[in-house]
Formats: sequence, structure tokens, C-alpha cells
Amino acid sequence: MENITLGQKRVQRNFNPSANPIIEDLKEQHANLIDKLEIMKDPKNAREISIAQTNIETACMYAVKSLFV
Repeated sequence: MENITLGQKRVQRNFNPSANPIIEDLKEQHANLIDKLEIMKDPKNAREISIAQTNIETACMYAVKSLFV
């Protein structure tokens, strides 16, 4: 079974029923950014990092959604 990163989990990296390569790329880039922020997280900045990660997740969702409107 493949290990899945926090970023991949949050952007639902494995969910792409249309196998659209643009969606694949968008999700991978957003997942990578979430993972980079996770490495930076410590007790002093945990709240800010978590908010940033949530906003990246939201941005990814809307970027994917924009392909279908």
C-alpha cells in the first residue's frame, strides 16, 4: 500500500475519475505546498500554518472546479 502524504490526503490526490492531466498537476502542486508547510510547522506558528494549508486546499478545490464550469 502506498504511503500518502498529508497534502495528498487533503487535496484528494487519488480522486480524478476523468484522468485529466491538468487536475493531476494541480493537485500535485497544491499537495506539495501543503507538505512543505507541514515541515515548517512548530508550536509558535502552528495556527498560521494550519490556516495556510486550509486555504491551499480550498484553492485547489476551486481550481479543479473551474475546469468544469
